[in-house]
Amino acid sequence: MDLRAPQWLPPLLSLCLLLCQAPGSAAEFESNPCEIETAYADLNATELLNAARQGHASAQYSLALSYDEGSDGFKQSVKESAHWYQQAAEQGHACAQFNLAVAYDEGSGVKQDEEKAFYWYSLSAEQGDSDAQYNLALCYELGTGTAKDNAKALAWYRKSADQDDPDAQFEVGNFYAQGIAVTQDDKQAEQWYRQAAEQGHEGAAEALQALAD
Repeated sequence: MDLRAPQWLPPLLSLCLLLCQAPGSAAEFESNPCEIETAYADLNATELLNAARQGHASAQYSLALSYDEGSDGFKQSVKESAHWYQQAAEQGHACAQFNLAVAYDEGSGVKQDEEKAFYWYSLSAEQGDSDAQYNLALCYELGTGTAKDNAKALAWYRKSADQDDPDAQFEVGNFYAQGIAVTQDDKQAEQWYRQAAEQGHEGAAEALQALAD
């Protein structure tokens, strides 16, 4: 199952970055908004740990990233990163919810659990995280952690596509091209493929050419 990878926060940036993967192919890096509060962005290791222990969700998320990457004075530990993602996720931090879902999907720092992954993807997706929406759509499409439901898969691909995610736009195009959960419609498929292709999606460009042949 080709799910989106965890969202990262490199030094001095306030955007989560992730490696996007469409089914069967790797895609470009693209940014997904998830700001870390300025108050916790430049703390030293001791200050960040103290802030996280005091219950500040943004500090907990930043600490989890530090453990994930082995940066900012913290030794890499997927177990510690999962723990702090969990703390922030339970406070409603959308990107922490997404990364925790990925951890459950991969069994990284926690016991692999597709149903828990689906649960955390759902919470993050409901908050508008486009990457969580994409992964949630995949869960519904493949029946991973939940019952297979192509209509719900399409609905979540649409939400992600509406945020200009090219992989999601490509998938919506596929659903229309193949008549999955919708009436088959080459014009709609072409519209979505074109939006993805204009963002450099190679599969969408090839699909457009196939429709034209």
